[in-house]
Amino acid sequence: MTISNWALAALGSLLLLADDTQAAISGQIHARLTIIAGCEVTNGATRTPESPVDDFGLLDFGQHGPTWNAPLRANVSGSGSGRLGVACNPSVTGFTVTIDGGLNGNGGTRRLSNGRQTIAYRLFLDASGSDSYSIGQQRNFAVTSGAQIPIPVFGSVVANTHALPAGVYTDTLTVTLDW
Repeated sequence: MTISNWALAALGSLLLLADDTQAAISGQIHARLTIIAGCEVTNGATRTPESPVDDFGLLDFGQHGPTWNAPLRANVSGSGSGRLGVACNPSVTGFTVTIDGGLNGNGGTRRLSNGRQTIAYRLFLDASGSDSYSIGQQRNFAVTSGAQIPIPVFGSVVANTHALPAGVYTDTLTVTLDW
């Protein structure tokens, strides 16, 4: 038998075996998740484009006539449960909350404005109004577990016996949380 016959015989045998041959290869996939030390801020609402995470809620003093004899009180309410809250992982032991003077403030007083007239208001940590959020002052909160920590924000507008012009009086506050 010549070399070419051997080659043909070998090639033919390989072709017959080719239908029954199988190959296998194995490898690995690496999976990873990195959780950073941090906190998550929620306002009780489901996150949607209409309710982004940086919308911490509304301090709504309601609708009133041109004068009122008692302070007007409100607390921050979100479109969900009405609570501003923070949850941190165990590597965070505390965080601070700072609230600025708002768009209409004058450095020492927060003010609601209708574009022409302003009305002073104050912020507090408690409903009784005894523990205030001073402008730019950091307030400390301790983290003792992974549970939600409520961030209370109450507001008060003092009694007003002088008639004010009708309109919608607003302000926008920047709340900064650091951990």
